[in-house]
Amino acid sequence: MIDIITRKKPFLTNTFKLVAGAGIGQAISLAIAPLLTRIYSPAEFGLYTFFISIAGGFGLVATLRYEMAIILQKRSDEGINMASISMTITFLISCILLAGIALLSLFYPEFAGEGELRQMIYLLPLLVLLIGAGNIFQHWFNRQGKYSILATGKVINSLGNNGGMLVLGVLGMGVWGLVDGFIFGSGLFVLFFLLIFIYYDHHVLKDIRLFSFPILLRRHRDLPLANSPQVVLEMLQNYGIIYLAKIFFDASVVGWYALSMRIMQAPLLLIGSSISQVLYKDAAEQYKVTGQIRDMVWKTLKIAMLVGLPFLLVLLVAGPWLFALVFGDAWKESGIYVQILAPWMFFDFIRYTIAQIPLIVKRTKTMFYISIVGNVLMVFSMCAGGLYFHNVMTGFILLSASMSIYAIGVIVWILSITKPTRS
Repeated sequence: MIDIITRKKPFLTNTFKLVAGAGIGQAISLAIAPLLTRIYSPAEFGLYTFFISIAGGFGLVATLRYEMAIILQKRSDEGINMASISMTITFLISCILLAGIALLSLFYPEFAGEGELRQMIYLLPLLVLLIGAGNIFQHWFNRQGKYSILATGKVINSLGNNGGMLVLGVLGMGVWGLVDGFIFGSGLFVLFFLLIFIYYDHHVLKDIRLFSFPILLRRHRDLPLANSPQVVLEMLQNYGIIYLAKIFFDASVVGWYALSMRIMQAPLLLIGSSISQVLYKDAAEQYKVTGQIRDMVWKTLKIAMLVGLPFLLVLLVAGPWLFALVFGDAWKESGIYVQILAPWMFFDFIRYTIAQIPLIVKRTKTMFYISIVGNVLMVFSMCAGGLYFHNVMTGFILLSASMSIYAIGVIVWILSITKPTRS
């Protein structure tokens, strides 16, 4: 019976594979998190989160979003050339970033702040390279339909990150244990994909043609022009909370917020990215043929709601109690943050699963302007909490309410731009 269902419903089967891999990866994170919170302090988590948010922001735009076009290519030779372009851009941007950091350090040593952060900044180009390469490999294997490999990669990444942080923390590395553990996991993630690519797909390397690069770059010039600014805005929407929290409050607040996101947002977004990857590939292919993907989008929304609702209910009812029990009394504050922010995380998770649809239907410019609204709401909420109320809880309440409304609005808009199925 299961075989019959999976043959008839490849979308659900592929989604399940990636969700299973993401779920195992998050189970590892959740299992190790109580140990990490007893090794590292909220302030150490805060500094680590602030640095990784900077690296993650650069990593998201390291390819200028050309990796999104890997799946969109009709021919395999165009796909590998698009991947090569993306990898080349990532490498060049990492080198430029390294040169920029070196020059700033030479002429303006104080630019990176003080203490560990000043030393961490030199690891930024390496992290950007790893994050960019990881994104490119994921889009390549998504194009190939190798969902089991993608799922395995997510598990390896989680094992490397959490295992590295745990071992280095026990060795007394302090905040460097968190940073180096993240680098170790990201490195394993990319190395695994590289070895699999060499084993299965090395034959496509012969199809790389440098003369095709300008043609493909021109064909997809809308990605860096429209999609990259949109991603930067969404990045600021996510990481801007961390930046503003560090400005208005202390590092411990950032640490508490970081743990709340690690436990609440990270599992949902990892699962959401798995659902989104499958939708992006299948919807892009169907849109080329029929121009109609509303049924597929609705199916994705239903899956996302079924996955996210249990998380929402548990965190609303027992967030503070669970955090104190599992992570220790020092982290009870994170549980209160979770309770406040859970509605936003639920609606944002649903939005995230269908966030690639504007790219498929060529409405990225509109999505860019909509993202500006989200950033304004985020900045207003955090500034109101920090400057006017001088209370982080008030800021988070405003943030959760405004961003929940924003996420619902984006979901409704995305549905409105998908064409109805012919009767």
